[in-house]
Amino acid sequence: RYTILPALTMEGFIGIDIFEGSCDRKKFVDFVLNQVVPTMNPYPGDNSVIVMDNARIHHDNELVALLE
Repeated sequence: RYTILPALTMEGFIGIDIFEGSCDRKKFVDFVLNQVVPTMNPYPGDNSVIVMDNARIHHDNELVALLE
């Protein structure tokens, strides 16, 4: 079993991670901080807003605090 973590914009992928096994909080936070955040810009610039779906792993107060 493999997990794929994609981060994409209207123009294409800005980050992707593929690994064996399931995704835990640490892997997800590491992915966001190491692959997504470096591509971010101040609002209202390109890549200035992160949108996540309703997956439980996306509801992490520490991650939200880091992103704010």
